[in-house]
Formats: sequence, structure tokens, C-alpha cells
Amino acid sequence: MSFSKKSGAVKALLAVVSMLVLMACGGENDVSPPPLPTAAPEVIEATATPVAPMATVVIPTVVPTAAPTASPTATPTAVPTATPEPPQELNEFGFVMTLDRGAYINSLPTNTDSQGIVQLEYSGVNVILSWVPTDGVTLNGLISGTYDMLQGNQPDLIFDTVSESSITVGIEAGSVIGFKSVDGSGEVVGGGLIGAWNCPNQDTSFTLMVTGPDAPVVQLRFNRLTGNFACG
Repeated sequence: MSFSKKSGAVKALLAVVSMLVLMACGGENDVSPPPLPTAAPEVIEATATPVAPMATVVIPTVVPTAAPTASPTATPTAVPTATPEPPQELNEFGFVMTLDRGAYINSLPTNTDSQGIVQLEYSGVNVILSWVPTDGVTLNGLISGTYDMLQGNQPDLIFDTVSESSITVGIEAGSVIGFKSVDGSGEVVGGGLIGAWNCPNQDTSFTLMVTGPDAPVVQLRFNRLTGNFACG
């Protein structure tokens, strides 16, 4: 309590006491003055200091992380290995010619060691291999006869010789011509090679004709066949 408040309370208390004394003096009976009132205890106003509220602590919720699941390991599937086909051979008529895989062979049932015809179809070309006894024939005659036969079988086409050269088959010398075929509109529709050589030990002469629409492929197949030929 402040000093001014204390002074006012004392003054009021004294005024009350004086009044009571005067009343007692004016009475007929001697009355003892009442006991002085006990001063009320001083009330000290406590000023509460505001306390800042405690901050609310938010405890984060920990979400358990699932352990990564390992992806199943694929078991490699064994791929079966294709067994390569063995090369085919023509070796039943006194000579040997090794063929690339995939060749289709059509051998006439009347073929013998001295004379015969075999037709081959593979890799985009047609092949005819023929052989006859050497007596009374020439290489140029064999080539010309085969060329004329080809023209006679395809009268709607015009044939034109474009090259002529020598070849070697095994150890034997031979000849070859190249030609092209043209249709009625003048467009080249194909071509081929015709080669011939002798096998002296067998007294047999051979003629090989390779035809097809692609000149580089025809040349490649012709070289492969003559390179894989051997006299018996």
C-alpha cells in the first residue's frame, strides 16, 4: 500500500476514537473505553508478472520406412544353339562341288558319270550344271549351245552378250561369257554367266549357267560354285 493510503487510514481511525471518547464523557455511567480496534492487516497487492505460455513442442511422428524389397533376379533362359547344317556336296558323278547351305538340288534320275544335268536353286539365282563327254566338243561350242537354248526358251526377251573372258576352275582353264536380258520396253530384267571347262582325267566337259535379276549376286554365286568345284 502506498504512503498516502496509509495516512488516510490512520486519520480515519483517530476520528473514530475521538468520537467514542466524547460520547463516553457525556454519559452518566463510567464506561471504560472499548478496546482499540485492531488494525486490519495491510494487504499487499501482488502484481503478477505475466508468464509467457510455454511453446507447444510438436514431436514429429516417425513413419517407419519399409525396407526396399529386392527385385527378383531373372534366371536367364538358355537359348538352344542351332546346329549348323553341314555343307552339301555333289560328289556322286565323278566330280565334287561343295554348295552353300540352303541350296536346293534337283538331279535328273538319268544322270551318269559321263553325262547329266543338275539344277540348283538358292540365294536368289538359278543354276544349271551339265556335263558331256569331251570327244567332239569345244568350250566355245558348249557356251554357244547353252546360250542359244536359253534364248529359245524365252522368246519374249532379248539377250545381249556384254562380256567374255577366261576363267580357271581348279587347275583347269575355261571360258565364260556374261549377258543381259531385256524385255519389250527396253528394261533390263536380268542376266547371267555361262562358263565351260574340261576335266581331262574324266574325259568330261562341264558347262555352268547362273542367272538372276541381280548381276553382283550372279557373279558372286558363279565364283563360289566354280571355286568349290574339283575334278574327280
